[in-house]
Amino acid sequence: MGIDELVLCGVNTHACIRMAAVDAYQRDFRVVLAEECVGSYDAEHARVSLDYMNGKIAKIVTVSEIVKALGAI
Repeated sequence: MGIDELVLCGVNTHACIRMAAVDAYQRDFRVVLAEECVGSYDAEHARVSLDYMNGKIAKIVTVSEIVKALGAI
């Protein structure tokens, strides 16, 4: 299908989002996390997970940046 990049959003950043990002990364997808669209009931674990993922297995960007990038396609 030619898909090589995924934008992820959802809840439980420290669990579901982190695992989905790692799985996608291991399958050679570029992973983008929509900053305002991820959340968790555990703020500390979410922060640690975002710090771990950012720049290594995922790129964290704002929704505005995602919309702007899609408009350029």
